[in-house]
Amino acid sequence: MRCNGTLALACAAVFAAGTSGVASAQTVMKIATVNAGDNPRNVAANELGRQLGLKSGGRIKGEVYLNNQLAKGEAGMLEATQLGTIDISPVGAAPIGGIFEPAYLPLSLPFLWPSRQHVWKAMDGPLGAELAKKMEAKGLKVLCFGGGWGYRNVMSNKRPIKSPADMRGVTIRVQQSPVYIGMMKQLGANPVPMPWSEVFLALKQGTVDAMEAPAVSIVSDKYHEIGKYYSLTKHTYEPITWFTNLRNYSALPADLKKALDAASKDACALDRKAELDSEAGDLETIRKAGVQVNDIADTKPFRDMMGPVYQEVGAKVGKEWLDKVLDAAK
Repeated sequence: MRCNGTLALACAAVFAAGTSGVASAQTVMKIATVNAGDNPRNVAANELGRQLGLKSGGRIKGEVYLNNQLAKGEAGMLEATQLGTIDISPVGAAPIGGIFEPAYLPLSLPFLWPSRQHVWKAMDGPLGAELAKKMEAKGLKVLCFGGGWGYRNVMSNKRPIKSPADMRGVTIRVQQSPVYIGMMKQLGANPVPMPWSEVFLALKQGTVDAMEAPAVSIVSDKYHEIGKYYSLTKHTYEPITWFTNLRNYSALPADLKKALDAASKDACALDRKAELDSEAGDLETIRKAGVQVNDIADTKPFRDMMGPVYQEVGAKVGKEWLDKVLDAAK
């Protein structure tokens, strides 16, 4: 990995898996992300690597791999973390709910979260604790809940989106989640589930007309260089969970567990701060690139079409769990 600028903080050493049984040995942990550039995930990942060294007295080093270097897409990252070939990965709710644990599905429901603060409070409270317990059954340890991908909006090369009618017939890349597939079908679009690592080329070549992502990812992954319209639908907000392999975590000495827990807490706090700091500047970058950015004053016509998506998720996770998430979002 080449390291320069703000991305050089946590690059280090060769992987030393299996050294936890030797107290004096140094453990190198692989931290992997899906984005390029100074995305908040990458800023937090580098801080995590730095804090691991500080809080462990140099007994842990973080080796940071950005932009899908170790696995393709968030689902691939999480699977590799289950297997232990990646030590730490930040993953959004959509692929977790769509592939690994259905209890995450309601977190992706359209127009669910009134604000980031509602999301973060829910994830830091009993709801997040229950999700963490469910993921332990999957061989994964939740280290912390970071920020999110930001409110997601539609980038299109076909036309700006101003009303639900503008979505009809649009071929749009979506995350590998039944929530996103159902949402776009309700709007009359043609959803195409696709890993993040394949999206840029698909949009550039016209395989899809549109994609949806937050401003931070549009800029960090340079979609503002190939997109024409960015419509601020703010249809979902995906909270980020930072995972490690449960078995490897359990094998760590108590003092290194403590160091990892503390370093992760600091990294997730920075994750949230970096997201807030970047958003206004990212929108300005998108505009300056010549992309037409439009606000949507009233999203109610979009929201009113989402009833079947909520019903579908309720059928998958049960009314009790769905109601618990809906209450947490109030």
